[in-house]
Amino acid sequence: MKSHLPIPAYASLELSNYLIENGKDIAPETELMITKVFESGDDGGIVCLLDVMDQEAFVISITLLRIKPEHALYDKISAYQKQRIRSIFRSKGLRPRRH
Repeated sequence: MKSHLPIPAYASLELSNYLIENGKDIAPETELMITKVFESGDDGGIVCLLDVMDQEAFVISITLLRIKPEHALYDKISAYQKQRIRSIFRSKGLRPRRH
């Protein structure tokens, strides 16, 4: 992923709602830029540093972001997100929703 930075991304609906409730004007259609990525181990997975225009940068799990389908890493990131979400649900004894 590091060789493809910056990566344009969008907040999931849940993340966008949370950010708006906390005073950040970031709608689901607001383009964000992933400027750095970190592997934070089994507990945290891949986390991203986002550069948000005219606002402070912040770190968020890649599972809460949407990548453009045209991006070269879309398939790999999407597969990682699905696997990671399944793993989180299973660790809590839950079953993920099927779409």
